[in-house]
Amino acid sequence: MIKTINNQDNKMKKIIIASMAIAIFTTFQACKKDEPAEKNAVVKNDIPEFFKESEEGSWGVNQPTISRILTSTARISKPTDLDFNPTRDGELWIVNEGTENTGGSTVMVTGLDSEMPTTDYRKDQNSWHFMALPTAIAFSENGDWANSTGILDANRNGGSFTGPALWSGDLDIYAKPSGGNGSHLDMLHGSPYSMGIASEKDNAYWIFDGFNEHIVRYDFGGDHGAGNADHDDGVVQRFTNITVKKNGSIPSHMVMNKDRTYLYAIDGGNNRVLRIYIGSAEKVKNLPLTNEVLSDHSEWNADFKVISEDEFFNYCGMAINGNRLFVGDFDNGNIRCIDLITNQELGRIETGIEGMTGLTVYNDQLYFVSYTTNSLYKIEAR
Repeated sequence: MIKTINNQDNKMKKIIIASMAIAIFTTFQACKKDEPAEKNAVVKNDIPEFFKESEEGSWGVNQPTISRILTSTARISKPTDLDFNPTRDGELWIVNEGTENTGGSTVMVTGLDSEMPTTDYRKDQNSWHFMALPTAIAFSENGDWANSTGILDANRNGGSFTGPALWSGDLDIYAKPSGGNGSHLDMLHGSPYSMGIASEKDNAYWIFDGFNEHIVRYDFGGDHGAGNADHDDGVVQRFTNITVKKNGSIPSHMVMNKDRTYLYAIDGGNNRVLRIYIGSAEKVKNLPLTNEVLSDHSEWNADFKVISEDEFFNYCGMAINGNRLFVGDFDNGNIRCIDLITNQELGRIETGIEGMTGLTVYNDQLYFVSYTTNSLYKIEAR
C-alpha cells in the first residue's frame, strides 16, 4: 500500500513539474510575441502640415502652433490671398483688396524663417483698373502672375468690363513706370466678380466667374508688354456646365494639382468643393465676342465632381500638397484636410482666426492670411 502511494506521488510530481514547465514556456513565448509588437508599433504621419509623426494612439493629440508672422504694420490690409513665387525660394506674395477708389496692392515677403522678415509693398499706378478689388493671386511656373478682380466694371461706367490681369514677377517691371498704362502685362475683360484664380501653365489661368456663374479658362497668349493694350490674341473658354455661385464678396479660391490634370474650385455660394477633370474638356460652340476682340471666345463642357459639401462650413481658402487638399472656413478659421484619393476627410484643426481667406503650402508648412486681423500666419506641426 505504501509503495502504491509513493508511485502516485511520483506521478503527481511529474504532472506538476510538467505543468509548470508548460506555463513557463507559454509565458516566455507570450513575452517573445509582445516584444515585436512594441518595436513594430503603428506610426502615422497622414497630415505632416498639422501633426508630427508619432504612434497611432498619440498621433494628432498635440495641436499645431499658430504663429502670427506679420501684421498691418507691414502694410497688410484686407488681404484676400497669397502665393509663393516658384522661381525664387521662399518668396511669398500677399494681395490686398484695397477699395473701389484706390485699387489693390501687394506685399512681397522674404526671410519667413527669420525673426524679422523683409517686406516690399507695391501698388501699381493704375491698380484702380487692373487690380480692382482683387480677390486672388496665382503664380505661373514662369514667374509671372495674375489676379482676379472682384468688381462689376473696372471702368466704373456701369458696364461689365473687367476680368483677370497678368503681371510680371520681375521686380524691375512690376509697379514701375512703363511709359504706358501702368505696368500690367495683359488683361481680358469677360468675367466681372471673379472670385478665384488658378494657374495652369504659362499665361493660361482658370477663373471663378461670379457674374456669369460658371468656370472660365483664360489664355492671354503672348503678353502685350508692360502698359500696352493689345488683347486680340486672347482666348476665353466658358465651361457653362460647371455652374457656380459667388458668396457675397468672400473669395472662392482655386488650385490645380501638380501635373495640371485636375482643377479644384471652391463654390462658395453653394458651400461645396468641385474637382474638374480638364482632360475631359470638349468644345460645344463658338460664342459672340463680348467687350473686346479675341482670338477665340467659345463654350465648353468638362466632367466634374463634388468632393466636399457642408452648409455649415464657409469655404474660402484652398491649398494643395500632393494628395492632400486643405480648405479653410472664412468665419472661424477651421481648416480641413481632404484625401484626394478617397475624397474623405483626414483631419481638421481649429485656428480660432476669423476672416481666413487665402491658404498656401511651402515645404509642408501651411500659411494663411486673415482679412479681419490684417495678418499673415504660419501653422507649425506638433
